[in-house]
Amino acid sequence: MLLCLDLRRFGRIFATVRKHLRLTQRELSARCGVSQPRISRLERGLADTMPLADLERIARVLDIRLSIDAWWRGGNLPGLLDSAHARIVEYVVGRLRALGWEIVVEHTFNHFGERGSVDIVAWHPGRRALLLIEVKSRLSDLQEMLSTFARKLRIVPPLLAEQNGWRPIVIGRLIVAPGTSANRSVVAAHANMFEVSYPGRAREAQAWLRNPADPLTALWFVAPSTLTDVGSSSVRGRSSARRAL
Repeated sequence: MLLCLDLRRFGRIFATVRKHLRLTQRELSARCGVSQPRISRLERGLADTMPLADLERIARVLDIRLSIDAWWRGGNLPGLLDSAHARIVEYVVGRLRALGWEIVVEHTFNHFGERGSVDIVAWHPGRRALLLIEVKSRLSDLQEMLSTFARKLRIVPPLLAEQNGWRPIVIGRLIVAPGTSANRSVVAAHANMFEVSYPGRAREAQAWLRNPADPLTALWFVAPSTLTDVGSSSVRGRSSARRAL
């Protein structure tokens, strides 16, 4: 982990910010729930021996933005990521279609200069339920993800009511991601935020798809082994192309 990082500089950043905030290592430990010896290891340039979840807890208390990315020497990483995204979409669309939902993939919108797209929009005519789904192959930049989805939830339902005549009684919003250890670690490190913003999980989401009686806000982790069985062909669609049953 963090093999391409200047670990000593990385540790100095944490130590410098901590001291600027006039916190001792013990005080920081009490606030973030990470032991003082681990904080000491971080500041001494040994971050590569620590769990990522601990680094994120410390960074959150110090208001340090922690951004870790990955590169692949083997070739087309964006293509692989797009493929993973497409498999998740394919899986979710299949589940929705089987349960009687009408589906639009990559619903784009432009409302007074506010532009964007929703990965999947689904409408259940019998229950007058509207569902907005964001698909993430990996969870990152959580604040941006949550604020962007909130903006889409504000803009898209009224537009769909005007354009498609979809006037829902109940609305659901769902984030779907593969249940990898990395994604689960991110959620564990930000448990309080997800508990408030997306309290539901896979069980609640799947029950709601069958019976959308009340509003839904949930995070659905799909087992990676399930996604390997999904065909590799990508799902194609635009806002003008409704996937009817």
